[in-house]
Amino acid sequence: MSTTRTESTDSLWQGELFTACALPGCLAPVAIPGDVCTTCRTAFGGMLRTNDRHVGDPAQIVAELDARDAGVLAQYRARAANTAAPEQDSTPKRGQVCWLCEERRTCTPEKAGWECARCRDTVLA
Repeated sequence: MSTTRTESTDSLWQGELFTACALPGCLAPVAIPGDVCTTCRTAFGGMLRTNDRHVGDPAQIVAELDARDAGVLAQYRARAANTAAPEQDSTPKRGQVCWLCEERRTCTPEKAGWECARCRDTVLA
């Protein structure tokens, strides 16, 4: 008599086996800290280069990547926390290129450039 599992097989040990891809914003799992996932290798190809200075302690590599990502997250949080009153000429315009997603959308002028509502909601989340 066979039985089927309906429970999730995720365990705490899986988080210890893999780290995230070294490229910012990519959360694909890789086995070696500081390595790039196959999806990013395919997407960026020859634009990626190896850095031989980081062939050593995996814990140090993880710490450096975490410090780099913490700085980026701090900038996003600071931008999201800046809830100053909108400028008087902050009316959205159609057909502008958003500075974050680089898509043509209805955008609002911001200090950094045109920003769509979708990206603003993502940063605030």
